[in-house]
Amino acid sequence: MSFIQSAVLLAWVAIVLLALGYAGLLRQVTLLTRGQAGGGTATSAAAVGSPRSTRDLVGFRLPAHGDLPDLVEPGAHRTAVVFVSPGCSSCAITLTGLTQVPDVQDGSVALVAVSTGSCEPALDNLAGTGRCVAQGRALLEALHVPATPYLMALDGAGTIVAATLPDQDTDLTAWVHQTRGSISLTEEQS
Repeated sequence: MSFIQSAVLLAWVAIVLLALGYAGLLRQVTLLTRGQAGGGTATSAAAVGSPRSTRDLVGFRLPAHGDLPDLVEPGAHRTAVVFVSPGCSSCAITLTGLTQVPDVQDGSVALVAVSTGSCEPALDNLAGTGRCVAQGRALLEALHVPATPYLMALDGAGTIVAATLPDQDTDLTAWVHQTRGSISLTEEQS
C-alpha cells in the first residue's frame, strides 16, 4: 500500500468517525430540545414551558395550591427567600448577611429560609428576623434552584421578581433594595 492510499484510507476513517460523533451530538440536542419543550417531568413551576433555571422563572406567579405559595410571607410587600443546606458555610454567611439588611430588620422585606434538611442551623442565623421551611428539597427542585445558597425575591402576590446565585462579593443590601424597587408583571397589568 502506497503512502497516498494509506492517507486516503485514514481520511475516510476520520470522516466516518466525525459523522458518528455529529450524529450523537444531534441526538443529544434533540433530546434536550424535547425536554425543554415540555417532554420533561411536569412540576408545579415547570408547567409553564419547562424553564431550565430559576432566572427563567422571573415574572412567574407561584400556583395557588401546593407548597410553593407558602414561600410568600402573608401581608408582606416583598419576601426574600434564601435556599440553604445544613452544614453549608456560605449559606450561613448569606443568611446572616440578609438578617443584617436594614429592610429585613425593619420588616419591610420578609425573610424566608428554605432548608434542604433541618432548620436548626438556619434558625441560629435568622436571629428572629424570619422563618424557616424544613425539608424543602422538593421546593428547590420545583423552582430549578441550581445550588445553595440561592436568593429569590417574591412580591406580595407570589410573583418571582428576582433570582440570583450569590457569591462572597454580593452586596445583599443592594440586592434586597433593588428587588423592592422591581415592578412585577402583575403590578404592570393593574
